[in-house]
Order: sequence, then structure tokens, then C-alpha cells
Amino acid sequence: MLRIFYSLTALLFAISFSFASEKIVFIDIQKIVTSSKAGISAQAELEAQAKRFKEEIEKKQKAGESPSQIQAFAEEKQRELMEKRQKVAQKFMKTLQKAITEYSKSKGYKLVLDKNSLLYGKPELDVTDDFLKFFDEKYSTVK
Repeated sequence: MLRIFYSLTALLFAISFSFASEKIVFIDIQKIVTSSKAGISAQAELEAQAKRFKEEIEKKQKAGESPSQIQAFAEEKQRELMEKRQKVAQKFMKTLQKAITEYSKSKGYKLVLDKNSLLYGKPELDVTDDFLKFFDEKYSTVK
């Protein structure tokens, strides 16, 4: 019985040691979205389009168009804005995934997690700031 206990203990120690030697880190994706040059650029693009749509609606109101026409126009512009937002988000996330892969390979990381899905992570495993620098250098905008 004691041999089994020692064998299991040795096995658990070996497993925990192998995981400790792996390079596992995490990145705060939300911070990258809101703080990166590409994220700020994408958000500014969406805000500019929303402003243009609002101005178009105001022009129609001043021109005296009927409320039902203005409502239909506003709904159409809202749909367009939502579609644009979805496309921009998809492009951004695709670019972000590519950048994370490049970054991880260059650093030799085996696993990169999103900070917002972690229950706990040692602060020294947070590479958000380093990744943000990398991302800003390589991807100032999303194409």
C-alpha cells in the first residue's frame, strides 16, 4: 500500500513539474481591444460612421421628411452600422489571433489564455503589456 502511495506521489510530482516547465501565459484581450492602435482605429472608424448616419438622419428631419420615412431610414442605417461593427470585430479578432500565434511562436509559449476567462493566474504570467507592444508594432490598423 505504501509503495502505491509513493508511486502516485512521484507520478503527481512528475506531472506537476512537467506543467511548470511549460510556458503558459495569459493576455488581457479586452485591454488589447481597447488600448491597441488597431483597436482604437477600428473604434474610431465605427464612431465616425455612426456620426455620419446621425447627421444624415438630422438632415432628413430638417428637410421635413415624414416621421415614418425617417424611422425607416434610421432603422436601415442602424442595421448597416451593426453589420459594419460585426465585420470590423471579425477582422480584428482574426488579426488578433494571427498576432497571438506569431507572438507565441516567437516567445516559445505553449499555451496562451485570455485573462478574462481565468479564475486565477500569477501576475508574472501576464504578458499583456509585452504583447500590446508587439501588436502595436506589427498591426497599427486592421486591414
